[in-house]
Amino acid sequence: MNILALDLSLTSTGYALPDGTPGTLKPRIRPDGRFIDLTGPARLSWIRDEILGLEHDNQADLVAIEGYSFNSRASQAHSLGELGGVVRCALHDADIPWIALAPTTVKKYATGSGSADKLDVILAARDRLGYRGKSNDEADALWIRAAVADAAGHPVATVPATHRNAITDKTLVKVGGKKKRIGPSVTAQVATLLEVADAA
Repeated sequence: MNILALDLSLTSTGYALPDGTPGTLKPRIRPDGRFIDLTGPARLSWIRDEILGLEHDNQADLVAIEGYSFNSRASQAHSLGELGGVVRCALHDADIPWIALAPTTVKKYATGSGSADKLDVILAARDRLGYRGKSNDEADALWIRAAVADAAGHPVATVPATHRNAITDKTLVKVGGKKKRIGPSVTAQVATLLEVADAA
């Protein structure tokens, strides 16, 4: 299964290609050899087009993205929401199957703790995925790819059962201060996406 994984960001979107190669998309153009940062709709369009290009060039069967972080600062939340919406709409319009994993799911799969910090995720990527870089964006994308590949029955890393619970347990949310499990697990969501893709 070819999975393209994305850790969406306005300044440095991390990606992991289906073969596990990591990288980042940095929205800049170089007229006359100078870097000029893109902003606003131009930046959103550039990121969208680059992601669609990565998907096309790598013939991804599924695009996996990190979902929204509800702990983001308000000033970033709106802009990241715009980017997430643009990418989701682009994938939908192109009939590309996609799945979003909660940031806590990615962290728990990587480290065993849904509240792990960026350095813990990078170190886990070095230990279990052979990652040699230092970008938290790339490390997140590698772990998104690993979690979805595992959910699809094609694990790319060995993780303890306590880490795998992040993808096999039903979605965990707090309602009225109490934890409740609602919604399908990542494993069930991936199975449904694969069934739909096979039927098409």
